[in-house]
Amino acid sequence: MVVDAGHLASVVTRLDVTRTTLMDVAGNWVDVCTDNACRGWIRRLAPARWDHGVRLGSHRAAVLASRLTLLAAIVRDPALTWLTGVDDLFAAENKIVQYRAAITAGIRVPEFAVSGDRRELSRRLDEPFVLKPLGPGNFNDEDGQSQVVLARETWEADLAGVDLLEAPFLAQRLVQTHVHLRVVTVAEHAWVAELDASGLPLDWRAHGPAHSSFRASSGWKEVERAAVSLAAALRTGFTSQDWVVDDKGPEFLDLNPGGQWLFLPDAVAGAVSTALAGWLRAGE
Repeated sequence: MVVDAGHLASVVTRLDVTRTTLMDVAGNWVDVCTDNACRGWIRRLAPARWDHGVRLGSHRAAVLASRLTLLAAIVRDPALTWLTGVDDLFAAENKIVQYRAAITAGIRVPEFAVSGDRRELSRRLDEPFVLKPLGPGNFNDEDGQSQVVLARETWEADLAGVDLLEAPFLAQRLVQTHVHLRVVTVAEHAWVAELDASGLPLDWRAHGPAHSSFRASSGWKEVERAAVSLAAALRTGFTSQDWVVDDKGPEFLDLNPGGQWLFLPDAVAGAVSTALAGWLRAGE
């Protein structure tokens, strides 16, 4: 069954101290309680655009906040075991938290900084350096169109007069990338797909054909082990990680605890989907 903040009324039947009663897709009631413990995966807490246009302080905002409060109670039900717990999910979405965990685990990461001083960024990271969103990487503009904020090369002069801490960005030293790696982990397993970086922009997502150009690879065992170790350190049962390979070898860029994997080759996408289903079924 799927439970989210936008459709609670069609799924949640009742909730009290001892049990939560939900309705599955076949219309059957399912009691989640100590006698019927369940497993789940928090993919996302709400459907896309579910709160679009809601004015802070409005009646609708209060309604949506109430839904999230109920959802928070459901996801913290002690009879539910999550592939990634909700609090760990939120923590792992923070790139700085990811880098702290990676450095502690001995994993290479690009030199980075968050600063309101553009000259400091230039001194520490050289030019050009890379700017990427510290928070959400997408938003809806005033016309309701979805916009994606891609990582971009930046020079100090580009930031003249810009308040770098109004909407904080993460600045990184530019990596001369030879290969992009998308690493997906489920529990203690990992799968790697690689993409030749030749001729691609800094952020490969800006090049449409790149999305279908990854190929499955078994040649990155050290990356698989490191990715699983990092996921465990962040207590994330599922991750979709981005790594790059430069002259010095593999380097971790970031991870998404609810990221995409179905665009990858069937050998990877199918194995990941099977592993997810197997983990969920293990609780039956």
